[in-house]
Amino acid sequence: MTTRQAQLLLLPEDEVAIAAAILARYPDVRFIDHVAWDSPSTPPVRESVVACHFGASIWSPRIYPELPVDIRSNGTIMGPQIGPVVQWLRSREVSPGVLASGRWAASFTDSSAAAMVEFVGDIWKILFRETFNSLQWAGATLGRHSLERRFRVGKLAYKDAEEGVLMLKGGQMILRPERRR
Repeated sequence: MTTRQAQLLLLPEDEVAIAAAILARYPDVRFIDHVAWDSPSTPPVRESVVACHFGASIWSPRIYPELPVDIRSNGTIMGPQIGPVVQWLRSREVSPGVLASGRWAASFTDSSAAAMVEFVGDIWKILFRETFNSLQWAGATLGRHSLERRFRVGKLAYKDAEEGVLMLKGGQMILRPERRR
């Protein structure tokens, strides 16, 4: 099994820009909210990722016209959060001016649809084009050991962090835009 992840620091406006870029490339893509489904054939599709709660999925019905569901013992119907969809756990403002990281995750096996593997590669390229990874640990002087490249930060979140109106948190780490020499 192959799993691909990206840690994200995105404001809602950054999410809108990334979703628009995905839709420009894949007009059939849908965003599914990670809530209970009304029926096994009716995923909770939203018009935008920002209309979803904390968890969302990026779904290409062209690749997987039908999604598997789990009907729990209490009758709750839940769809997949990874596999035939890309999981999007949204960044969230945990307190005023403090943005906590979210993530994208995709998982596939040798038997996964080749179109899904290609789709994941394409949307990761979009993510990389629409975000930066030039962060460093807050409080550290610029140096090789203070750089943090595991997080993708949206353009607006990056700008707000540069201006000091937004603090970026990746778990317990506080991050800031890399200072240019």
